Amino acid sequence: MAFSRQLAAIMFADIVGYTALMESDESLAMSSRERLKNKLEEVVNDHGGRLLEFHGDGALCSFTSTLASVKAATALQLEMQRPPLVPLRIGIHTGDVLVDDNSVYGDGVNIASRMESFAVPGSIFISSKAYDDVKNQKEVSAISMGRYLLKNVKGQMEIFAISNPGLVIPNAEILEGKAKQFDKKIFLFYHL
Repeated sequence: MAFSRQLAAIMFADIVGYTALMESDESLAMSSRERLKNKLEEVVNDHGGRLLEFHGDGALCSFTSTLASVKAATALQLEMQRPPLVPLRIGIHTGDVLVDDNSVYGDGVNIASRMESFAVPGSIFISSKAYDDVKNQKEVSAISMGRYLLKNVKGQMEIFAISNPGLVIPNAEILEGKAKQFDKKIFLFYHL
């Protein structure tokens, strides 16, 4: 199998609480999943992306443009907040990835996954690298959620929440995910 390297905007989307919903109401879980899949295919295609994987309640998508990925994520998130609500969280990172015909691999994918793990229903979280690509675009607003040491990722990274109208912006103090909030004093103490 041949791989190539390229820069890509990687987007993860996941239905929050899907496993519990499947246990309590299979019909609702399956209709939420189908609604997400249909809209996801539409917005990814409309924004020049590729839907690479859709398993259970989650999806992995790739775009050649960070701005296109954020626009697709915003359209998807706003649609999923309309009744019947689908509690969706989305994470995006831009980075160098390995690509084959079917998927993408590498640190860029792992970091996008970490962004998604921090997001809350109704929100879109992006890495500082993705933020650098869209910060001067007038159609995108974002606010910092703080700096984090991400699980299995070297160095600390700032996480941003897209703050366009209609999107959820969580309280940064209650975020949970696969990382620890970066505290410069503690970091310096342990690394001196």
